[in-house]
Amino acid sequence: MADVFYDNALKRIEGIHSLSKEFNRMVHVPHQERLLELMRNHVDEITQLTAQGDPHGLIETGDLLVLCLELLLEGGADIERVTEQCFGRYEKKLNKLICDAKQGMVTE
Repeated sequence: MADVFYDNALKRIEGIHSLSKEFNRMVHVPHQERLLELMRNHVDEITQLTAQGDPHGLIETGDLLVLCLELLLEGGADIERVTEQCFGRYEKKLNKLICDAKQGMVTE
């Protein structure tokens, strides 16, 4: 399996996750609950910024990526393994959708 993320990036996300967990512990907020709340807020903000044509939406998208990676760590997942698995799932699904569209059988 090829590395999706550089080792340094994985170390940094682990460090961010550690800091985030520590902060949420200090303020007595369940970490996973807070991550999901922040993810919802970022999706709303990205939607708004994109509709306005504001390029800052891309930075907020990066923030959402960090939150997603944190959620994977919180669940005990191997970020590399899950990302590789998801790449394969997306490639398979999109190829099927393209094939279906060519045959006039588009679903979703």
